[in-house]
Amino acid sequence: MALVGDFAYYCYHYLAHRNSFFWEFHKVHHSADVLTPMTVYRSHPLDLLLSMSAATVMLGFATGIWVYLFGNQVSYLSIYGVNWEIFLFYLTVANLRHSHIWLNYPHGVSHVLMSPAQHHIHHSVEPKHHDKNFGYILSFWDWIFGTLYVPQSYEKLDFGLSDGESSLFNNPINLLVQPFKSIWQSYNQKISRE
Repeated sequence: MALVGDFAYYCYHYLAHRNSFFWEFHKVHHSADVLTPMTVYRSHPLDLLLSMSAATVMLGFATGIWVYLFGNQVSYLSIYGVNWEIFLFYLTVANLRHSHIWLNYPHGVSHVLMSPAQHHIHHSVEPKHHDKNFGYILSFWDWIFGTLYVPQSYEKLDFGLSDGESSLFNNPINLLVQPFKSIWQSYNQKISRE
């Protein structure tokens, strides 16, 4: 289930960057100019709803297949009701993904597990880093689908959105309203061109 959940996250995250509608809501998270452990909570509620919906559908589908093939004897090791892999991830490196701490894994490990440094790369405004490192815990989805970027050494990075667009998300109201404004403006521009 952890594998399916991680793949669901990768799929939605990829879609959120590639689809203009989803991107308007996901860019709230990317508008942070500084990464701190609190940045993980800088997300639009609709982005969270969409990502959780994608995970729920994929996990439900996988559970249905598992039960059909192996019966209702699904059991897994959990700690306080949380899957052990997820628990271990949150106990160790999860908070470093959105922090000032650059932690890069050895090259081979970086092709399997997403390091905090690789997630920093994902937030970078550098064009060479765009649409890279969508994985959550596992980076081999990025490796398989050609979106993996493994830094060889420390890279000084700037975060946020390019072209000063981060300033549009400068307060809690704008974080919630700006995606709808942008979608409305895009819709009006499309209509006026037709």
